[in-house]
Amino acid sequence: MSEAESTNPIRQWRGKRSLEEVCDLFPANGFPRPSIAKLSRIERDQKVPPEDVPAVAAVTGIPARELRPDLAELFGVA
Repeated sequence: MSEAESTNPIRQWRGKRSLEEVCDLFPANGFPRPSIAKLSRIERDQKVPPEDVPAVAAVTGIPARELRPDLAELFGVA
């Protein structure tokens, strides 16, 4: 596991769950299922796309301000 993966809050939340298991949680919570590749990229080196922040926050329980602090600052909710 790379340093970025070990500090990524989504990767930490996922723990031993497979990417496929996590992707399946999205439709179970009323959101479109992301691809495994997309979730893997977000864990490695890509920021959560702004349009996906609500879904990722709802599924993981990680606050949006932790997923995208840059957006939180922009909207004054840091």
